[in-house]
Amino acid sequence: MKSPTNKRRRGLASMEFALLLPLLLVFVMAIIEGGVMLYSWLTIQKAAQSGARFAATGQGEDEGTRVPQILQVTEDWMTHLDKGGKTIVIKSWPDAIASGEGTEGNPGGPCQMVEVAVTYAYHPFTPVVGDALPEIINLHGFDRKLNEPWRPCD
Repeated sequence: MKSPTNKRRRGLASMEFALLLPLLLVFVMAIIEGGVMLYSWLTIQKAAQSGARFAATGQGEDEGTRVPQILQVTEDWMTHLDKGGKTIVIKSWPDAIASGEGTEGNPGGPCQMVEVAVTYAYHPFTPVVGDALPEIINLHGFDRKLNEPWRPCD
């Protein structure tokens, strides 16, 4: 025969579980949200890196398709990121120091500095945790490379 003390303990364990379960679920959702956000940021960082690496080669310069090719290489890395606005900005500077604002929309010539910057509007999606975060979180990634000398440098 079971004693009344065992019944109370079982009831207490059920009550503790019922109180802790919501906290545990919120914690799990926060881990999932953080992981997806980190994955998105790493993806745009890699996209910017790949775009800058391609830009530094000078491919498409002679055909006049260099900028669209840089944009395409960068966008190819972000095809699986959905529900967010993606912005790609290409800048160049006339020297390796990259001081000042730079020239936007121009990947520069040989031996000039080029930058590919990506901004992604991340939308949190998990219940409770997503509601506690802003509706849109802008994630930024960029990379700079020195253009290769595909023709003699100025």
